[in-house]
Amino acid sequence: MTTPQLRVIGYVRVSTSKQDIGPEVQIAALQAEADRLGWDLDLRRENAASAKTLKNRPVLTQSLADLKAGKADALAVSKLDRLSRSVADFAGLLETATRQHWALICLDLGIDTSTITGAAMAQVTCTFAEMERKKIAERTREGMAKIKATGKHMGRASVLPQSTVDRIHRERTAGLSYAKIAAALNDEGIPTATGRTWHASTVRQVLSR
Repeated sequence: MTTPQLRVIGYVRVSTSKQDIGPEVQIAALQAEADRLGWDLDLRRENAASAKTLKNRPVLTQSLADLKAGKADALAVSKLDRLSRSVADFAGLLETATRQHWALICLDLGIDTSTITGAAMAQVTCTFAEMERKKIAERTREGMAKIKATGKHMGRASVLPQSTVDRIHRERTAGLSYAKIAAALNDEGIPTATGRTWHASTVRQVLSR
C-alpha cells in the first residue's frame, strides 16, 4: 500500500529588513526538504510582514484556515522566526496544531510534529525558551529591587495616559491575567509608554508603579 504524500504548506515570510533572510533561501530550503521527503509542497509567500505576532498576516491566516479545514497536513517554515519571535505565539500554535491534527515543521530547529522525535523537540524548545524568559524576568526583578533599595528613581517617568493606567488596574482587579490584559490592549492598538507591543511583563510594570 502506497503511503499518501504529506500535503505541506511552505510559508515564506519576507520583511523589509535588509538583514532579513531572503525568500530565495527560504524557498530553496523548503523545496530541498520536500524533495527529500516527498512532500506535496504548496509554497505561499507573505510580503513585508512583522514577526512580532501571528496577527495581521492574511497569507498565514488563510494557511491556518486551510489546515483547520483539512486541506493540508502540515505547515513548514525554514526558520522559526518566519512564523513569530514570540514564545507564547509559538506555544499557542503548537497547541492549535495538536488539537486540529496537523503538523508544524521548523527546519532550523529540527521540529516536525508529524514525527515522535520532532514533536518532542518542539516541547523541549518551548520549555527551554520559557525557562530563559523566567530567568531574565527574575534577574530583572532582582536588579530593580536593588536599585529601589538605594532610593533611586526607576527608569523614565511613565507617559501612559492615566485612562490606560486606570483601565489596567481596573481589569486586573476584575481578575484578568496580565497576558489577557496585554492581548486586549494590543488588539485595540493602544500603545505602551514606548510605543511597542504590550506583554504580560509590561502590564505588570504598570501595576507595580
